[in-house]
Amino acid sequence: MDPSEFAAVKQQVMDESFPSSGADLDGMAMDFDAYLWHSPLIREVSVRRTGDTNNLIAATCWTVPGSSTVEIAAELERIWLQDLSYRHFEAHMITADERAVRLDAVTQIAPDDFYVTAAIVAETARPTTGGATR
Repeated sequence: MDPSEFAAVKQQVMDESFPSSGADLDGMAMDFDAYLWHSPLIREVSVRRTGDTNNLIAATCWTVPGSSTVEIAAELERIWLQDLSYRHFEAHMITADERAVRLDAVTQIAPDDFYVTAAIVAETARPTTGGATR
C-alpha cells in the first residue's frame, strides 16, 4: 500500500470509529511486546503507549546482526498479520532504508468499534551511547 492510500484508509477508520483505550490498549501493547520478542530476528524490544490517536502504540526493536531489510520487513508483516492485527480490518504500510524497517498500521476490532494505530520500527544497528573515550 502506498503512503497516500494508507493515510486515506487510516484517516477513514479514525473518522468513523474511536481509539482503543484502557485495558484493551494495555493488552494490545503487551501483545506487541510478547510477539516481537518471540521473533528470531529481534533481540531487543521497547513498546509504549503514546497518547496520540494517530499512533497509539510505538514499538522500537533492534534486530540480530546480519538480518536483511527484506527479511525484517517480511517478519514484521508476518507478526502484524498473524498475531497482532484484529480480524475485522487491518491496513499497513512498510518502509525501509539501510538503518531500519518501519511498519505503520491500523486495525479495527469490529464494525463501529474501536481501532488501534501503531508503528513498529526495527533498527538494524543499535545506537551507541555517547560516552567519552580517552
